[in-house]
This record gives sequence, C-alpha cells and structure tokens, in this order.
Amino acid sequence: MIWLAGSPALSDTPDPLAELEALSKIIQDSIESIKSSLSSKNMDFPSPYTPMSLESEAARMQPEVDQACAMITAAAYQLISDVRSPMLTIVTVATQYALSASLGIATAANVPEALREAGPKGAHVVEIAKASSIDPTKLSRVLRVLATNHIFLEVAPDVFAHNRISSCLDTGKSVETLLASATTISPGTKHVNTTGIAAGIGHCTDEALKSAAYLQDALLDPAFACSQEPTETARNLAFETNTAMFEWLEKEGNEHRLLRFGITMEGAKQASPPNAIMEGFDWQGLKKNSLVVDVGGGIGAQSMTLVQHFPHLRFVIQDRESTVEEAIQFWDRQLPGARSTGKVVLQIHDLFAPQPVCDAAVYLLRNIIHDWPDKYCLQILRHLRKAATSDTRLVIVDSLVSYACEDRSLEGILGARRVVPPKPLLSNMGHAAAASYFTDIQMMELLNGKERTLKEIKDLMEASGWKVVQIHQSLAFSTAKVIGTPA
Repeated sequence: MIWLAGSPALSDTPDPLAELEALSKIIQDSIESIKSSLSSKNMDFPSPYTPMSLESEAARMQPEVDQACAMITAAAYQLISDVRSPMLTIVTVATQYALSASLGIATAANVPEALREAGPKGAHVVEIAKASSIDPTKLSRVLRVLATNHIFLEVAPDVFAHNRISSCLDTGKSVETLLASATTISPGTKHVNTTGIAAGIGHCTDEALKSAAYLQDALLDPAFACSQEPTETARNLAFETNTAMFEWLEKEGNEHRLLRFGITMEGAKQASPPNAIMEGFDWQGLKKNSLVVDVGGGIGAQSMTLVQHFPHLRFVIQDRESTVEEAIQFWDRQLPGARSTGKVVLQIHDLFAPQPVCDAAVYLLRNIIHDWPDKYCLQILRHLRKAATSDTRLVIVDSLVSYACEDRSLEGILGARRVVPPKPLLSNMGHAAAASYFTDIQMMELLNGKERTLKEIKDLMEASGWKVVQIHQSLAFSTAKVIGTPA
C-alpha cells in the first residue's frame, strides 16, 4: 500500500493528548465504516475465535473494509507507541526475535495440527508435545509467548487451543501422517499440497531468521558492507557458503528447504486475488496475436489467467530449466492444448543473457526485480530494452515501499499519488504497511535484493533506457504495476 503524503512535520505536531484523541477517532470512525459497509451487504465480520478460510475472509476483502482495517491497524499501533514507555518499547522491539522463533517452533512441532485434532476445547501441553519430540515444559513457554501475542489461546493453565490467526498455520494433515513422513520420507514433504502459509513460516523462521542474526555483521563488514553481490550477504555468513540463494537451495542437504521455498512462492502467488494480474494494464487493447513474454514467469500460473481471459494473445514463459520441466506438466494438466497450438511456449532462459524474443508487445516481470541488487536489475532491464521495439511495453509487478514522510516528487506520473491518510498517521500508514518493510530487510539478508520505492524503480528504468508512464497500485499485499515504454 503506497501513501505519498500525510504525517505532520515536527514543527506542527499536535499536543500529546490531542494526538491520542485523533488516533482514537480514526479507530472509531473506521469501525463505523466497517459496520456500515457490511450491513449494506448483509455480511458478518470474521470472528477472531473461528478458523480462517478464504470464504470467511470475504468480508475483510471488501475494498472499503480492507481500507478501514488498514486505518485501524495504523492508528492502533501508533497509539500504542504514543502511550507506552519508550524504554519498554525499545526492549520489546529488541527481543521481538523471540516471537518469530516461537512461531517457527510451534509450526515445526506440528502444534497447529495437534490442536485441530484436539477440537475447540484445546489440549494440555503434554498431549500437544506428542506431535513431536519436544519437551512439554519448554513448549508451554513457547506457546504462552504466542498466546500473549494473540496467536493461539491459553484456555486454562497449560491448555492451549486454536484461534483464527493460529489456524492459518494448519497444513490440514494428520499428526500421524506428519510424524510418519518426517521419519520415513522427508520433513520437506510436510507442506506438499497445502496453501503454502505454513511453508512460508518455515522459510521465514529458518533460513531467514538465522540469516537475520548475521545482518549486523554483514552490514558492518568492510568486505560486505557496500556489496551488490548475491554471494556476499548475511545468509552467506550464517550458513558459511559462497553461493547465491537459489544455487544454495539446490545444494545437497537443502532438499527440504528448496521444496518448502517453492511451495511458499507458489502459495504467495495463489494468495493474491485471482484476477489481480489483469488489473491496471489494457491487455484487451493489445492487437490480435500480440506476444507477451513472461520473463522469469515460473510455471506460468499468472500467465494462465491472462491466457484464459485474453485468447487473442500469445505467450512465451521463460525460466530456469528445472522450472520449465515443471511448467510443462502444469500446463498440460491445467490447460491441455495451449502448448500444442502454439498459444503458449515454454522457454529456458537466463535472466542475465540477451533476450531472445525481439517482437514482444509486452515484457512482464513479476516479482523479479526485488530479488536482485541494482547492478543486476540493470542487466535484466537493458537486455529487455535492447530487444524491445518502439511499441513494446514493460510491465513490472512488484512491491513498492514509500517513505515514512511526505513525498510529492513523482506526482506527475499517472497513478503515483494515493489517498492521503488522515493526520497524525504516518504517510506510509505505519504498521499497516510493515510487512513490506520487513520483507525488504529479508531480501537484503538473503539475496542483497530490495523492495524499492517508486523513485528507485524510476531511476532503474531510466538508467536502462525505459520511461515510467503509469503506476497501478493495488491494496492487496502492497503490490503495484509499473508500466514503462522505451525512452
């Protein structure tokens, strides 16, 4: 979510109690907005005590409700920051790693599955611990940290149950199946045929969390501090490796991480609104038989949505050899005939090699740019610019982060400006947008990649021969489409 104006300058900040009242009013007004919106649609807001499902989240996904929820989140967290002791806030932030670690432990110890099988009344920690080899007394302390942060419920001393947030971690598999696969097959298979949420938590609380512990070392090490190499990161220090992220995942011993990472990425794509790829660009307006090149497109799930809705277009989906092999099975299973008719071509391609397709109407880069430091992004973009015609469009779909202060420097670009949040909220909506900034640090520690501001994207495109002409910003997951033409 991108906000380009809002918070007050230090010179005109309100008095402390006036700020508390303003934040409280934002929260109350947003609650009233949710009530009004859902009442008109005869919908109920999801209960925090019932399991999560996509169907039950329908109310929260209504645009006006989503907006009101973001306002409440931003205002509530800012309110907490205003009223809590600054010393306590700093200590809480400094020890927040305990929360991430606890979440990873609970997920790895099959707690979500054990509690689903226990039912709504929950289970004593001694019973929960039987889902793994963990010590019950230590597990109770881990679960209490999570329950104190509204993940799981402690319904009686050492008796825990699911709530809506913790239900997201459930793979849907039986504890018996998980224990059997961990001993006879591979722990990585735990996440096969799941939504990918638990897989993502495993990724974040394993390789990402361990890498984060070395981020300070990497940023202050003269050899790594200014590096733009994907082999000189906190992850390289943490795991004592000299290989880049994706090659490291393919090394012997990382099979479970590679499988888990793939499921995480696919789950993230599927979690996006199904037709989000269609928004913000005039796919229908492209001429008949126009060619769309999905660069680094994975197995092509997003392109499949475009194929199904815009049959007048042709597609080339490019990725690594191992991914293309998987993509062949995916397309032949999901949309038989697409390849045999030539509507879809699956092509092995290295992002850093010259682009072999030179007659494209559109080059699509979805969740690619944030994986790489600037020097490598420039290589990718320059190869595309060299292959482009004067009519080619570049569509970059990625997260955008904005400054935590007002910025009007790019208002001339169509779609760059967003609705101004009410004062005293931060211009970027503060904690409501925090996930994007946390992801930015994760990209730094794992890949030397980054989530970029609009200005940083614009600078990259201009340096590689492209011109930004339009931005389409989505409420979902802070993603945006940056549309460019040859400069």
